[in-house]
Amino acid sequence: MGILELLFGLWLATTVMAFACDAEKIAKYDFQSIKGVYSAVQSKKTPPSVSETTWSLGICDRISDIPECKDSELCGTTRVTLDGETFVTQVIKVHDVAAQFLPILKSKSQSGIADKDNGGVRAEYNNIKWGDQRVKVSASFMCPGIDYVGDLDSLSLSSFSNTEVKLEMYTKAACANKQPHKHKADDGESWGWFTWIFIFFVLFLSIYIIGGAWFQYNKGNSIDFQTALKEVVENFVDVIKGLPIFVKEIIEKFTGNANRGEYSAV
Repeated sequence: MGILELLFGLWLATTVMAFACDAEKIAKYDFQSIKGVYSAVQSKKTPPSVSETTWSLGICDRISDIPECKDSELCGTTRVTLDGETFVTQVIKVHDVAAQFLPILKSKSQSGIADKDNGGVRAEYNNIKWGDQRVKVSASFMCPGIDYVGDLDSLSLSSFSNTEVKLEMYTKAACANKQPHKHKADDGESWGWFTWIFIFFVLFLSIYIIGGAWFQYNKGNSIDFQTALKEVVENFVDVIKGLPIFVKEIIEKFTGNANRGEYSAV
C-alpha cells in the first residue's frame, strides 16, 4: 500500500497545477511572494444546527493539511454542527484543472484599487463537477490602493451558492510589476563630437603621411614631415579652442538667447 501511495504522490507532482506561479498570463504579478494555502470561512445559523462553509485555495501550492481536501488545489467543504457533533456534508475538490486568468480593470466603485490601468487579476475555474451539478469558482486578487485599510493577503468568501462561488483577496502580489525603462547601454553607437573630431584628425594625418611618402617614393620630392606634422597639430589645436564658442553660438541660436541688438520704434 505504501508503494501505491508513493506512486500516486509522484503522479500528482507531475500533473498540471491549477494556479501556477509561472503561468504566462500572471508573469507580471508576484504571486510567488504569497505562495501557500489560504482559506475563507462563512458560518450560518440553521437552527437547530450551525453550518460552516470553508473554501481553501492553494496559490502555487497544493492543500495538504485538510484531510477532506488533501492533494487538491481548490476545495470547498461544508460542516454541520448539531448537538455538539460535527458532520462533513459537502466536499468539492479541484485538482489538475488549469485556471483561466483575466485582468481586473479599476472602476469608479472600487475606491480601494490603485493604478488606473490595472486592478488585479481574477482566476476562474469553470465546469467543476460536483455530483450532477457544475460549479464555477472565481478568485479575484485585487491590488490595494493607498487609501485601502482592510486586511491584506486574506481570502474572503464574497458569495456562495450551489452553482457559483466568488472568492476575494486584496494583496500587493496582484499589483502589476512595472519594469523601469532601461536605457540602452552605450555600446559605441552614440559617440560624442570630440570622438568624431579625433577620428577625422587621425584619418587626415594618416592620409597626409601616406600620400606624402608615396609622392616622395615615386617622384623624389622632398617633404619636411616634421614641419607638416607641426602645422597639422597647430590647426587641430585651433579647431579645439574655437569649439566652445561655436557650441555656444549654436545653443543660443536654438534657444533664442542670442543678442539681436537693441530695437527702438520710431
